[in-house]
Amino acid sequence: MTTEPKKPDLLFYYSHENCPARAAALPVLAWLAEKHGIAYDGYFSVRPSLVDIGDANPFTGNKHDAQFYYTANFYDHIHFLALTEEAPIQFERFLQSRGRTTILKKSADELFDFYTTAFGLFREPLPTRAVIFPFTKFPFANEVAQLGPYVIPGDTGLDTFCYPEVFFRSALAIQYELPDAELARFIAAGLEKVYLLFCPETAAARYAALGLEVEVVDTLLPDDNLTTVTGRIARRWLAQARGFALGNDAITLRWTPKYLRERTLAIAAVRSLPQAAALLGELTDQVGNKLVWGSQVYDDRIIAALSKHDIVLSLVHDVEVGITILDHHQLPNAWLQTAPAPWECEQPDEYLLEQLHAGNIPVCFLHYAADLGHMPILARHMDLHSIDGLVDGLAFPASYWEYAEEQLEQLYISKENGGIFPSTEPLVASAGIGVATEAKGYLSPQALRANLEKAFQVIQQHAGARHIPIGYYPFQDACPGYQHGTAEPPLETIAEAGFQYMITYKHENQFPEIVYQNGDFIALNQQVEHWSFNPMQDLQAWESKMIEANRKGWIIIGLDAPFWGMVPCYFGIASKGMSLHRLQSVMTYARDGGDSGRLFLAKPHEVARFAKLMRAEGLL
Repeated sequence: MTTEPKKPDLLFYYSHENCPARAAALPVLAWLAEKHGIAYDGYFSVRPSLVDIGDANPFTGNKHDAQFYYTANFYDHIHFLALTEEAPIQFERFLQSRGRTTILKKSADELFDFYTTAFGLFREPLPTRAVIFPFTKFPFANEVAQLGPYVIPGDTGLDTFCYPEVFFRSALAIQYELPDAELARFIAAGLEKVYLLFCPETAAARYAALGLEVEVVDTLLPDDNLTTVTGRIARRWLAQARGFALGNDAITLRWTPKYLRERTLAIAAVRSLPQAAALLGELTDQVGNKLVWGSQVYDDRIIAALSKHDIVLSLVHDVEVGITILDHHQLPNAWLQTAPAPWECEQPDEYLLEQLHAGNIPVCFLHYAADLGHMPILARHMDLHSIDGLVDGLAFPASYWEYAEEQLEQLYISKENGGIFPSTEPLVASAGIGVATEAKGYLSPQALRANLEKAFQVIQQHAGARHIPIGYYPFQDACPGYQHGTAEPPLETIAEAGFQYMITYKHENQFPEIVYQNGDFIALNQQVEHWSFNPMQDLQAWESKMIEANRKGWIIIGLDAPFWGMVPCYFGIASKGMSLHRLQSVMTYARDGGDSGRLFLAKPHEVARFAKLMRAEGLL
């Protein structure tokens, strides 16, 4: 008889973006948990950075509740410690019913009681040193930026970026706004020294008057921007760093638990993004880790600049993943290792030849979701496949397997059993574990291969070698900075990596052709410029064009998945009025033959096979 090993405990911190102590407690709890061998994570209720485009609710829309309930299964006792100015809060009722839970809730002005209770759980005395920084936002006028009709403000909290100063000192953290009366309780308990970051000029005198030893670590300089400020923090703790992140306040706040666990230092930027790219090039060279977490903030073009430093950006946003420790939990491989792959369950060559000889045209909808920040599209994508007869391709990074493998397994469970197999074919997107400009002259072939190999390893670990995708869909293989047709794709490198085919942006929005072939590997062009924002119009235009020209071939419609499958976009509120209903309409239009009656839906690999059949018959 065997007994299951005891599950570990979890220390879980909860706060929200308007709590003055929001960023103070987590790095304290992190070093305390590590000292005692306890796993830790945190959740910050953060609204999306651009609430103007729909005022989305990040919790319900991105299933943070399901992520938390899933995570709770992996732990025995959960210490749930909350600093909040609001009641009620998320997760509390579930934890009350769960048992094996300690719940502590305090406001920011009750920070002393919060810390004494938390340290009491581990029978630890309070430290005699504390780092102090303000919660108040700073108006960086030089960081204000424009994103279409939206203004990205320069106002930001610097408290979010101070976590290394606390964590690596094993100190307490206290918000500058804490009243002196509450601070006196810390002093009475033994607080002796404070380190000041970005506090007003009068702060040193204030704390010295209370009898504390004061060290001013950093202050704002007249010409500072977000990159220079966070760059100084990074350089102070460079010897401790294992990696770097890029982002703004909200993104960094949400991902701080992961950054603490993995010794990741954050560089912030809005308009200073070009300066941040150069700094990250230098810092990642010194640490030897070219995978940068975070976000391009508002400008996709910065990805091309980062790629010239061989940096791959694992794009995360401020609302998509609520529980960052998800990547520590792997489900048993069980049936998945032996389950068939979608490319093993396709229409046979005889069917494709029949369609070819009848002059029919395969239509492939290929959804690009290369950011971990796009992960919430999975639920909407599966909703779409509740409609009979829809097939398509979905390109995403290997990190989806680390953060959502319980959702991805639905790609391999039949519709009869509640999944969507085999209607969606997974492809590897961009650099496999993140996003990069793959065009020649940007990400080097060596870096691209290395990152793709890492992606293969992750997928094999979670799903087995059988399920490593055979198709590849890039981010910018021929169009760095969205400058179309200005660079050459690394077609040879993709072939050498072991893929059977890819869809390239070279010769995009042109008649179908095999752009490149090397043995069994082929690269096909797509019939839209990058991603379509009006797929019905694009599909009908190509349907007419190919029939009028009496051309055989295919129609591949690339789609930027978040605009069709993330809140608030799929309500049609976001840019260009896209909605899930519009996407469903065009896919069923193709499924039903289109106006010509000659269209039929196909998965990407089926289109690749169709192209090879055309080539074999001399039709390409």
